[in-house]
Amino acid sequence: MPTLRRRTLLCGALASALPCAWAQGYPDRTIRLVVPFAAGGGFDAIVRPFAEKLSAVLGQAVIVDNRPGAGGAIGTDFVTRAVPDGYTLLFANSSIVTQPLLQKKTTYDPATDLVAVSRVGAVSTGLAVNPKLPANNLAELIELSKRRPLNFGTPGTGTAPHLVGELLNLNGTMRLVHVPYKGTGPAMADAVSGQIDMVMAPVSATAQLVRSGKLRGIAVLSPARSSLMPELPTFLESGLPDVQGETWYGVFAPARVPAAVIRRLNEAAGQVLAQPEFMVALRKAGYEPQFSTSAALAETVRADQQRWARVVREAKLQIE
Repeated sequence: MPTLRRRTLLCGALASALPCAWAQGYPDRTIRLVVPFAAGGGFDAIVRPFAEKLSAVLGQAVIVDNRPGAGGAIGTDFVTRAVPDGYTLLFANSSIVTQPLLQKKTTYDPATDLVAVSRVGAVSTGLAVNPKLPANNLAELIELSKRRPLNFGTPGTGTAPHLVGELLNLNGTMRLVHVPYKGTGPAMADAVSGQIDMVMAPVSATAQLVRSGKLRGIAVLSPARSSLMPELPTFLESGLPDVQGETWYGVFAPARVPAAVIRRLNEAAGQVLAQPEFMVALRKAGYEPQFSTSAALAETVRADQQRWARVVREAKLQIE
């Protein structure tokens, strides 16, 4: 067996007990940061500034490698199969949890085939309605939905907004009918025109329409209020603590990457997120900067798996 291969396997086996000596010099070459979606999309505004800052902190090039396909499964699977040496990483969002629940052909489990490094940011989901709808707050909207089902638009089947809507249905909180769209723009356009009653979409996308009066903001589905629209209450404040639907973004590595490497990457991510100019850039792009420990992100993955698995199962959701 080649020497490098033996060392890699040895580190993977002993990482939890004794960091390998070679990991102490990490990194000493270029790091590949895989994004499981196409370039030019929403990921660019967060991953490219992060990669640039991470490169400066680590002293090595960090290149963004877009590997789209199958709702993110192709790029994610590529990382799970990479050599666990810390030089191939994944930059993903919360869809890495939901896609395996929705797609039968997905081959990875994010809780066991990946190791969490750090959260980087999140996008708050906002609930907004057509201004003609007779509901000015969440309580009135809930009451209205019990008199007649409300149509709600989302960026697509299986997205965080869709799953939140299904959760509201299953909990008996509201009566909703899902209308999936191919992206946020068409969903918001139909909400403005009155083709649908309400829309669940990123706050960064709905904020301007709410401020112009074309939509009426009701609430945000994140644990805390959004800095983009701090006037909107959370579902938690409205007495619905289990209804959360923010889209988080974070860094992962293949399982068995040495613990010393994970600690170094987490430390570096913390240094990036502590830079004021990076935080300002993310907020301007509609993201909330969020740093976390590796353990905290891993717990988020496990909690999301449990919550959304029930929703997918009971709502009988599936994407072919």
